[in-house]
Amino acid sequence: MGLDIYAGTLTRYYTNNWKTIVQQIAEENGMKYEAIRAQDNDEDLSPEEALEIVTEWRDAVINALHLDPAPLWNEDYDTTPYYTDKPDWDALGALILYIAANYSGKEVPAEFRKGEDVYEHPIVKDFIKTKDRLVSLIDGCGWWIPVKRNIMFDYELPDYEEGSLATSELLLSELKKYNSFEWNADRDTIISWRTTEGYPEGDADVYNTESLAKLAFSILWQAAEFSLEHGVVVLYDF
Repeated sequence: MGLDIYAGTLTRYYTNNWKTIVQQIAEENGMKYEAIRAQDNDEDLSPEEALEIVTEWRDAVINALHLDPAPLWNEDYDTTPYYTDKPDWDALGALILYIAANYSGKEVPAEFRKGEDVYEHPIVKDFIKTKDRLVSLIDGCGWWIPVKRNIMFDYELPDYEEGSLATSELLLSELKKYNSFEWNADRDTIISWRTTEGYPEGDADVYNTESLAKLAFSILWQAAEFSLEHGVVVLYDF
């Protein structure tokens, strides 16, 4: 399954009232597209039912974190806009490799192979063994909530699965740290990486690690900013 990034209300997400970037492009070009996801959202869940479930979950998270005043965190079916894009697993893997190498003071490998399991890469394995900090992009987090505090914690998700949650503020803070490793790019440049960096045209089995990392970085940066601006959750969809 491919990896998409979604930033929007959970009500919209759980009722499938959104379209992936690939689906949008296909429809714009008159093509039929059917999304197949490992995470199977309940298409029979009504907007009212979804809103009730996620609102109760949101309020429970806010109370558990003792957030007073409550943060901007919207939940609705079709009012709040959403952001989505598709880095796929390889771009995320390249970014994780870039992070691990720089934290470890090692040279970033020039190439990243298609379908490579980044967690089996020696640099990433060594970093995980020796690191003394939580890193949301590496430590199993796939959800970021719209809270302006740097927090990461384990919690039950709305579908009753156990998972790791972090805040969009933490994600953005982490991304700023990675940017300072060597890029030191301004925001306009970071946004531009979405179109100037990434996968080469045509089929390829080997990618440029740094270029692929910049693509994932740009998408995640935009998702984190969107989350904090509109008060919505960021999550992995696959």
